[in-house]
Amino acid sequence: MLTIKNKSFTVTFILLMVTALILGACAPAPTAAPTQDTALIQTQAAQTVVADLTQNAPPPPTQAPPPTAVPTTAPPPGPTPDPNIPVAVVPTAAPGGPSAIANYNTTIYSGPGTNYVVYATFLGGQTATVVGKSEDGLWWAISVPVAPTGNGWVDAGWVTVSNADSVPVLPTPPVPPTVELVPPGPDDPQATALANVYVRSGPATNYPAYGIAPAGASGRVIGKSEDGLWWVVRLNPEKVGAGYGWVMAQYTQASNTAGVQTIQNPDTYASVPPAPPPSGAPAATAIEYVNVRTGPGTNYPVLGVASPGASAEVSGKSADGAWWQVVIPTQYSSSGFGWVSADYVVTQNTGSVPVVEAPPAPPTVETTPPPAPASGTGCVLVSQSPADGTVYPAGSGFSTTWVLQNTGAEKWDLSEVDVRYVGAAANIPLHQGADVYDLAATVQPGDTYNFSVSMIAPFDPGTYGELWEVAKGSQQYCQFYAYITVP
Repeated sequence: MLTIKNKSFTVTFILLMVTALILGACAPAPTAAPTQDTALIQTQAAQTVVADLTQNAPPPPTQAPPPTAVPTTAPPPGPTPDPNIPVAVVPTAAPGGPSAIANYNTTIYSGPGTNYVVYATFLGGQTATVVGKSEDGLWWAISVPVAPTGNGWVDAGWVTVSNADSVPVLPTPPVPPTVELVPPGPDDPQATALANVYVRSGPATNYPAYGIAPAGASGRVIGKSEDGLWWVVRLNPEKVGAGYGWVMAQYTQASNTAGVQTIQNPDTYASVPPAPPPSGAPAATAIEYVNVRTGPGTNYPVLGVASPGASAEVSGKSADGAWWQVVIPTQYSSSGFGWVSADYVVTQNTGSVPVVEAPPAPPTVETTPPPAPASGTGCVLVSQSPADGTVYPAGSGFSTTWVLQNTGAEKWDLSEVDVRYVGAAANIPLHQGADVYDLAATVQPGDTYNFSVSMIAPFDPGTYGELWEVAKGSQQYCQFYAYITVP
């Protein structure tokens, strides 16, 4: 037995043993795995990421669409809504003047709504001069030089406008009518409208429009313009007597058109510049090139064309309210009146204008018109090309020329005598261009006068013809005609 006799040693030993036991109890067990609160670690990490993203996030947009202007469509992708739709070239706003900047790519329309014709694309970041606003405040009118009136419309929800508090409220133009395209067969030459586009009476923007081909509408292509920039599409002849119209190729997607014929450009229309209406008088202002006719209907002859922005005094309206009678110079109409479609004008002070009885409608011409009188009426038909009965393929273009002789004792004064379209067999016109032409030169007694007009053969088999006349006011000198056959 070990006997410890030294008391101090004994105490020291005991303290050492206790210390060793305490240290042994505090040391980690060599085989035990560490424990961690992983949920807490993940939460802390997520909070760190969120804090970092929040700290480095870009500032929120400083300009949002006005709450009263609800965007009509989603912003289109890419640099333009469609690569075929041209980008607008608009003048930059003057410093401090009314201006609009596009927040996104958007569309410029011919009126304050998506049911109007598309003019061009307004790219995000572009600026333009603001010239007016719509009656409901949801659209801005901007300066667009290529537009007929010089103005186009953009949705207020997609632009930021400055300094425009004093711009005028502009009248809402009428929505043009929709034209009925003849649908193509699967393998027919065809064109599909990429956007709302005008169907016109000729291949240029200064030809009056029949109406709109809406986006997505497809029509049978029967020809192209001489410069290849316009398609000739077939229209329902019950709605448009000519049975065809012209659409700008840039606004369409075409297929199977490699072999279509080139159709001669129609004659341009004479401009009818009306006298400005008196202050406060009932007035109509053209918003597009619009035909001035002898009566309230497309079956009446065309006297000429009123240009966009031209204003005339309104003297009456048709019973159905679709046409306005306007005052025009007597050199264009002996009565001093013409008629314009309400679809292409805006009016002022017309609440009390009277309903005017329509003049007699043009006569329906016999399928084979009677021969022109040979003598005793002041003129005679000397020759004609092509000869009557000439066969033309459906939809083909040609030109008809008549040689007329003044057999009367008086000269045909170029400022008084006209060559006028009278009517067509089955009311299906062949000619393109105006229905009334001034003489190009005075015709002395015994002299001859050549008159030519471009025509297009209809699209259904049959015999077709037109009747024309030389006349001075209500005095008829002679009538002449041409008829063709479509196999």
